[in-house]
Amino acid sequence: MRTAFLKISKLLICILAVLFHPINVKAQDDKFAGTWEMKGIFPEQNEKYTIALQISFPERGQLYPAKLTISSGTFLGVYTLLLVKKGRNKLAIGRNKIPESESPFSLGAWTVFLNGTFTLETTSKRNRVLVLNRIVSKRYGLRMPELNNFDDSVRGTAMQIRNLMRDEPLQLNRKDAMAFTGTGVSKILNPSSSDAYFGIMDSIELSTNLGHLNFSDNNKIDNDTVSVTLNGTELIAPTDLSKRNPLQEVLLDTGMNILVFFADNYGRVSPNTGKLNLNFGTNKFVLSFANKEDISATFIVAKLYYYPRPNNILSPELLRNTTVIDSLHTSSGEVKLAIWDDAVEDGDSISLNVNGSWLVKGFSVKKRPQFLSVKLLPGVNNIIFVADNLGAIPPNTSILEIIDGRQRKSFSINTDLKKNNLVKIFYDYHPLE
Repeated sequence: MRTAFLKISKLLICILAVLFHPINVKAQDDKFAGTWEMKGIFPEQNEKYTIALQISFPERGQLYPAKLTISSGTFLGVYTLLLVKKGRNKLAIGRNKIPESESPFSLGAWTVFLNGTFTLETTSKRNRVLVLNRIVSKRYGLRMPELNNFDDSVRGTAMQIRNLMRDEPLQLNRKDAMAFTGTGVSKILNPSSSDAYFGIMDSIELSTNLGHLNFSDNNKIDNDTVSVTLNGTELIAPTDLSKRNPLQEVLLDTGMNILVFFADNYGRVSPNTGKLNLNFGTNKFVLSFANKEDISATFIVAKLYYYPRPNNILSPELLRNTTVIDSLHTSSGEVKLAIWDDAVEDGDSISLNVNGSWLVKGFSVKKRPQFLSVKLLPGVNNIIFVADNLGAIPPNTSILEIIDGRQRKSFSINTDLKKNNLVKIFYDYHPLE
């Protein structure tokens, strides 16, 4: 009996190892994730300083949310930012380093001095280090703090930190494998869940996977250089925008695609003002370093969702004015909807349309939650709530909770015979590797 039990136990261990080992190896082997640190001393102030960079595990091996901590004397600043993989051993550094906390003063736009890339190098002692390669500019197009505006008690420290970020060689050593985690990671990766901008555009839903792109520039003699990657692969090598650039064809994968537009330099007239023009059938949009929020940026990220969908004839109810009430991201292919009336059960009836097809029609909303399962398509899923009536107490109201196994999110639904509600669910689908 004991021998049989041991055999079964060993078999279970082997099965679990096969199921979970590839995931663990992938996480443990990421060469960027973890904490990197550099320490030194400002001789003029005789103050120690520390720069620490905590990098998360990446989304799709490309987008690395990170936390930057700078401390010296009485100053402590904590910032969140996005790093994007650029080639095999480089991480492009996002322009916006959003302060979580700064005391007793703010570095303001001085953090733009850290723009450029981190290159992963191996020292003679076989240690891995991140070396900062700045994109230097005489003019960043941003309002910089003036030293004269700092209090006398902190002006020296502020100047030393500014000079450190702007001029000094920075080399961060691997401290530990503690990756950046928490809600900050989701806020960086999902623009809809954050008030701050980290260089990622709002997600774009496309009806075709075939498109074209080309470049343009506000200054044709500037020698701005740009490049483009799609899903981690170089789509367009560094290109001088002062030269003629023909249309480039681009083919998207099914599901989410990550397209990154890189500024490789700031040209002769800083900063880079290159534009990437994209055309996917009826969808046309532009990624531009000339836009205010992307001036002096090193990259712009676009998440492009494509999935072939049936051409459904719209029902008259779907032609009503439709208001987007919220959105969420999920990695689950199926979610549950819980629907109930949190006020008085007054005979409200609704219909639910998912991606052009009716999930239910004439669904009575009760005081107790009722559950429906929805299978999602990769990319953007549109769930439209249509009022069948106004009940005894207009308008037609209910509570919707979406459950995907790991998260729950509630919404207030308020519809009538002229207005629908829409919830967008972004299903981050990609085939198993």
